[in-house]
Amino acid sequence: MVRVGTKTLLRFATEGDGTEFIAMLTRSREHLAPWMPRTARGTEPGFATRFKRMLRPEADDGLRARFLVCARDDQRIIGVASLGGIAPWPSLECHTGYWLGVGETGKGLMRDALAALLDHAFEDRSLHRVVANILPTNRKSLALVQALGFVREGVARGLIEIDGAWRDHDCWSMLSTQWRDGTLDRTADAPMARKTPHGSKSASTRSSSNRSATATRRKASKRQ
Repeated sequence: MVRVGTKTLLRFATEGDGTEFIAMLTRSREHLAPWMPRTARGTEPGFATRFKRMLRPEADDGLRARFLVCARDDQRIIGVASLGGIAPWPSLECHTGYWLGVGETGKGLMRDALAALLDHAFEDRSLHRVVANILPTNRKSLALVQALGFVREGVARGLIEIDGAWRDHDCWSMLSTQWRDGTLDRTADAPMARKTPHGSKSASTRSSSNRSATATRRKASKRQ
């Protein structure tokens, strides 16, 4: 278990989830096809491969993290939420992907799950920026990120190939300093400056000292 929301929970997949996950994805093939690259147009053997990538450690390798979205009331698998392109300091950035199976939309489930995913990204993984790239025609997803307070940054041209064409996506972002009333600030997570052997100054410190010395010499020259 990763996070528990009001209506949903996020967790890693186990091998016992395979049959239910593939059945849900099979039922949802047409439902997902307009929004997802290739996978939604695949076959059940392809879905089995996709499920294997949902299992740990494949699902959490430091660069990405994939979670099952489950309904809190009966624990059924209803979708997937993920973080990808996870970058270390100084950007602490990632992008998010999410989808619900057929028959599960319009119930507030993904809003609850995405909020839980952002809590995980900002609080558990100490990230600073989460990006959601959304097709301009996906009105439900656009309404979702707006409701959660994401800010639109612009258009990413030809970002993802979907249904045989490279599709433009709207780019929306959430920052740790904005989420949950802006109580999180990742600046303090900067790694400490490393000391060089034998107590010598680092290259950046030497560069700063050299600049100061140069400025001092220039001022002295002008006074003369």
